[in-house]
Amino acid sequence: MEEYQEKLIAVREYLREKSPQKMSISAISRNLEINRGTVAKYLDILRINGQVTMAHYGKSKLYTISERIPTASLFDYTTDIIVIMDAGARILMANKSFFSKFDILKERELVGTNIFKMGIDIFSDPSIQKNINRMIRGERFLREMEHIDENTNQIYSIKFIPTVSLDGNKNSMIALRDITDQKQTEEALSISDEKLRTIFKKVPSGILFFNESGNITNANGASLRLLGVDHYQDLMQTNLFDLFCRKERIKNALINGEIGEIEFICDFDRLKREKIMPTSKSGIAYFEASFTHISSETGFQEYAILFMDATAERLAKKELKFNEARYRSFFNDTCTGVLIYQPVDGGDDFVIKDVNQALEIILQVKKEEVIGKKLFVKFPDLPVRSVRQALNRVDSTGVPEVVPPLQYIKNETSPWLTHFIFKLPTGEIASFMMDLSEDVREEVTYRKMLCNENC
Repeated sequence: MEEYQEKLIAVREYLREKSPQKMSISAISRNLEINRGTVAKYLDILRINGQVTMAHYGKSKLYTISERIPTASLFDYTTDIIVIMDAGARILMANKSFFSKFDILKERELVGTNIFKMGIDIFSDPSIQKNINRMIRGERFLREMEHIDENTNQIYSIKFIPTVSLDGNKNSMIALRDITDQKQTEEALSISDEKLRTIFKKVPSGILFFNESGNITNANGASLRLLGVDHYQDLMQTNLFDLFCRKERIKNALINGEIGEIEFICDFDRLKREKIMPTSKSGIAYFEASFTHISSETGFQEYAILFMDATAERLAKKELKFNEARYRSFFNDTCTGVLIYQPVDGGDDFVIKDVNQALEIILQVKKEEVIGKKLFVKFPDLPVRSVRQALNRVDSTGVPEVVPPLQYIKNETSPWLTHFIFKLPTGEIASFMMDLSEDVREEVTYRKMLCNENC
C-alpha cells in the first residue's frame, strides 16, 4: 500500500513539474521507470479524481496536471482538519489544515503512516483510537466525540465518517474542528442566561413580556404578587391593555415608539367587576413602569415591561402637596408674623429663609429685602446675645421657647414683639411674633407714674 501511494504521488508530481506540457504514458513510464500499464492505471485514478486531464492526439493520449480544483483539494478550502485513512489506519491524504495544525511539512512524510503512531495527542487518546478501530471494523461507533487537548486546553469536535475510495476500498475520514471559542461563548451565554433567570426570579419589581396585541407571554413571580394573582395561567389569559387604565395611552406609546417610563393606574375593583382577572387586591394602585422593545429573529414584535408599586409614594406625595397647600395658606393668611430661619456660621447668625405678609406689615419691610439676609446683620438693634442663645437652645434641644418682648429697630414707633420659636422637621427654626406694643407702653407708663408718686 505504501508503494502504491508513493508511485501515485510520483506520477502526479511529475506532471505538475512538466506542466503545462502534455505527456504521453510512454514518456511518463520511461522517465519514472515505472511499468507502462501501472502508469496507465495511476493516470486513470488521478483523472477520475480530477487531478489530471487527458487529451487525444491522434491515437495517443496526452496527460497534464489539471487546472481545475480536484475533489480532494476542496478540503484545503475548509478550516476543518481532515484526514482520510485506509483499513489499516494508515493515512491516505490530509488537507492543508492538518499539515498546518500538526506542523507536518511534506505529504510524503505523512502518506502511509499509521495515524496512531504519529504522536499526535488527539489520536493517542485510547477512547478515540477505540472508536476509530470500531469504525474500521464496521462495528457500532460514535459518529461524533469531543476532545480536550491536555497541553493547550483547546476543545475539538471530532466527526467519524466511513468512506469508500474510487477503487472500492473501505476508508475512513476524520474531521476535527476547534470549538474552543464556541464553547467559551456558550459558557458565557449560559452564565448570562443564569444571571437573567436569577434576576427574573429574585427582582422585587414585576416583569411582564407581551406581544403587540397585548397578550402576556411570560411573567415573573413578583408580577403575581403585585397584581394579587395566585396562578400564572390567570395572568397569561389577561390582555395587558385591559389590565391597566388608559390603555389607549399605552397602545399609542408602543405605536409611536415612545419607549421609556410611564405611569400605570390599575383599578382592581374594575378587574373583578368586569371579570378581567381574578385578584385578591382592591382599590386603586399606581405603578411606575418602563417598557422596551425586544429584538426577535422571528419577526414578531415583543415587548417587556418592568413595573413597581408606587401607590404609597403617590399617596404620600398627594398628602404632602395638600399639607404644603394648607401650610402655605396658613403661612400667608395668618395675622401673626411668621419668620423662618436657618442656622449659619455655627449658630453665630441665622439666615432668613421666608416671611409672611403679616411680618412685612409689622416690620414695615418688603419680603425681597430680607430673604437670604442674616438676621443680626439686617437688624443690628436686636439684643443679639439673648436672641442668639434662645435660637441655639431651640436648635440643639428642639424644645420651643418664648422670647420676651423686643424691638427690631430702636425708636419710639417701632413695635414691641414677643416670639414663640420652635424647630421644624426640616431643621429650620420658625418664629411666630405677636405685637405687644400696647401692653409694653402701658407698663412703661404705669412704672413712670409709680416713680413720680414715690419721688
